[in-house]
Amino acid sequence: KKVPRFASEYGFQGMPTLETVKSMFSEKDTLSKNSVTILVHQKHPKGWETINEYMQLDYAIPTDFVQYNYVSQLLQARGTQIGIEAHRRAKPYNMGSLYWQLNDVWPVTSWASLDKLGNWKALHYQVKRSFENVLISVEKEENVYKIYIINDLLKDLKGKVKFSIIDFNGNKRWTNDKDVIISSNSSTKILELSNEVLKGTSSIKSFLRIEFESNREKYSSNYFFEKPKDLALTKPTIKIKKISSNQIEISTNVLAKDVYLLDGNNQFDDNFFDLIPNETRIINGEKAIQNLKIYSLYETMNAENQ
Repeated sequence: KKVPRFASEYGFQGMPTLETVKSMFSEKDTLSKNSVTILVHQKHPKGWETINEYMQLDYAIPTDFVQYNYVSQLLQARGTQIGIEAHRRAKPYNMGSLYWQLNDVWPVTSWASLDKLGNWKALHYQVKRSFENVLISVEKEENVYKIYIINDLLKDLKGKVKFSIIDFNGNKRWTNDKDVIISSNSSTKILELSNEVLKGTSSIKSFLRIEFESNREKYSSNYFFEKPKDLALTKPTIKIKKISSNQIEISTNVLAKDVYLLDGNNQFDDNFFDLIPNETRIINGEKAIQNLKIYSLYETMNAENQ
């Protein structure tokens, strides 16, 4: 709501990746968010208080340490995304947005998007998406959803935008499309939608899918109408097909929100992403994938894990 002409420093704290957290502990220690080791690797006097306050607003707070680490990263990414995209939608009033911070020199809970070991936190994946040259972004004001396309390219973009309301089982409940011309170096509001588009479905069981194609380039975005903790997620069956030693194909039967791929210290070309039913994605690891574990937001909200 408070968008400056130039944002030189803003951000939110999140825990480092699990492998970096493990580097803080001895092999005999038990990972715990209340351990002295975790507490001293947080140098903001109200850091944990702030993280827990905001996590409670938007997420179910897990008791399991690995899940808490995961949700902490999601919260950091979500908070910073809100800032980045508000700035970019406000173009040309705002013409600069620098989040704090890029990296750490110590294993610590901090504002960084790259941790001490150089691992990408959820924030770094989100920053990559939110700073793409062409960005689709949605702003909610009361019961109106304002859809923008931000074009930082120095050329106009002409194409068709497709809008869909999709339930978590993958069924399209509403569709529309529009031909648009997006001027170079601009932020353009292309459509306003009211809650009427949700007739026949529920805001906690569906999301808005926006797809834009121009000059054979494709851009897309998913917008969720409610906070993560309020979504009526069901348990996804995520299927993995190994293509090569470091490449997999991933799919799901129902929406898998914020899919987290964890394989030791392996780095993936995408992570912490939403996987849509019947959508297949190819994911590459930096090295051979050996002990892959998969988490999604559903697990953190399941009563058995609370």
